[in-house]
Amino acid sequence: MAEKRLSNSTSCTIKGLSVNPPLLLAPMAGLTHTAFRQLVAGFGGCGLFYTEMLSARALPHESPSSSPWLKRNHREKPIMYQLLVTRPEEIAPAIHKVEMSGADGIDLNMGCTAAAIIKRGGGVALMKDTSRAQKIVAAARRATSLPLTAKIRLGYASQAAHLTEFARMLEDTGVDALVVHARFKEDRLKRPARWQHIGNLRATLGIPIIGNGDIASPAAALRMFRETGCHAVMIGRAVARRPWLLQRIAAELFDFPCDNLQIDHAAVYNRFISLLQASLPPEYQFPLLKQFTFYFARNYSFGHTLWRLVQKAPSLDEARIVANKFFNTEKPLPNVC
Repeated sequence: MAEKRLSNSTSCTIKGLSVNPPLLLAPMAGLTHTAFRQLVAGFGGCGLFYTEMLSARALPHESPSSSPWLKRNHREKPIMYQLLVTRPEEIAPAIHKVEMSGADGIDLNMGCTAAAIIKRGGGVALMKDTSRAQKIVAAARRATSLPLTAKIRLGYASQAAHLTEFARMLEDTGVDALVVHARFKEDRLKRPARWQHIGNLRATLGIPIIGNGDIASPAAALRMFRETGCHAVMIGRAVARRPWLLQRIAAELFDFPCDNLQIDHAAVYNRFISLLQASLPPEYQFPLLKQFTFYFARNYSFGHTLWRLVQKAPSLDEARIVANKFFNTEKPLPNVC
């Protein structure tokens, strides 16, 4: 068990917004929708939620009362709405719409490596176009008084020396905190995250630095805090696999209350299905369950069987049936947290 030595030494405040504990749920396409955020919130331990990436160009046409992407529950708080922006003129109408939805802050996506996003000039492509990125940040800063963050990668490997200059530009233009996914664009998820760059930015910038990459246990979170000095840690895929992970880290590192030590995996899965049905339109429920199952199945030695059964099921109700038959016969792997 990780040694509890961070309780009084680590905190994170982003322009007056307290992130307590300093553990953030990462934005993940098709995963960090309201149903999943509610599932994570039920365990506790998340100091700040992020939405999945939302198109700034499309948001003005969405209704806060009905849009599945803008919808949120009172338990998903505080929450940052992450925006995919390619042009400065897109940002003000999008920010207005998410402010109407009760956003506690705005995040600018400057790290997505999807080919379609890069082709449009969004995501990590902005790290190659400092002038356009600066104009987007400036437009966002003019449009809102809410906390403003940016989520970046290390950029392109061929421009590694550009990282610090780019990060300083973000700070100088009005970004209140920086989330650093410590991989180059070319790395994708094929190699370990390069945490040393998080530490370098922590030593260089005056705004909070949030570390992201390769955190799957309390011990790994503790190492990142100690090795980089970051103000907070953001976790994504590992929480998709174990939605209780943030609670475990919060309990071990920050003395956060942790009552339900024994996890009933079947109950968690069924709870997620119930949240999907209660929170999202029917046409989204089954596809989002399939995406969640891809990660949740990794809790089992034969998880590929669970994933295959759900993928082949003709409906969400049938998927629930075959999944529960699987849970009745298969035991999850021992928890590492």
